[in-house]
Order: sequence, then structure tokens, then C-alpha cells
Amino acid sequence: MEEKLRILKMIEEGTITAEEAAELMKTMGVDEEAQQNAISVKTPYDKKMFRVIVDSVEGDKVNVQFPVGAIKKILKVTGKLPIPEQELQGVDLTEMMDAIAECLDEEIEGDFVNVNAADGTTVRVFVGK
Repeated sequence: MEEKLRILKMIEEGTITAEEAAELMKTMGVDEEAQQNAISVKTPYDKKMFRVIVDSVEGDKVNVQFPVGAIKKILKVTGKLPIPEQELQGVDLTEMMDAIAECLDEEIEGDFVNVNAADGTTVRVFVGK
């Protein structure tokens, strides 16, 4: 019982997703009903993970991950994301930041930005796993 409560607390804090909690409970031998309860607990949007993945044609890789709540505060204060701007050459950063801020305000999950540049560089900005 104590393990189940600790896992549910981790979901509440945004440390793990509900799916990860269910898998952890399964591994620990916690009963099926508790696993289903963990899945039904919804992670608050501000605690979900905001991710930016950049793979450049030169082999540079950027993988940034922050809780949505932190990204909202960073955007509000700086107007920018904490990623190296040189990796986003050719992308209108002001327009992209405005679009991302709007998506976060509307609590949209999934992909916000997908760029497949002519040189082979890819950029993916999303909320989720």
C-alpha cells in the first residue's frame, strides 16, 4: 500500500507519467486495480514535459526537456526557449516562439513544430513523451 501511495505522489508531482506509474506498479507486483487507478490519474498540464529535439545534418543533436510550467515562465520572462539558436538557422524564431506560447496557453499536447529542412536538419517541438 505504501508503494502505491509513493507512486501516485510521483504522478501528482509530475516526476513520472501515469503510464510509467502503471508499468512500475506492474513490475512491483501491485494489483491490477491500482494500476488502472494510476492510469486514470491525469498529470497536470504544467507538470507535463515540453521537449525540443534537433538533429542537424552535421551530426549535432539537441534534446531539451523541461516541465511545461517552467517553459511558460521562461517564455514569459525571456521570450525565448533555452535552446541553441544557431541550430535553428532559417527558422523565424519570433513566429515560432509566439506559436509555442499560444499552444502552451491552450494546453495543447503533441507536436507544435516539425521542421524538415532541405539540408536534412530536423526540429521537433512538442509536449508529451
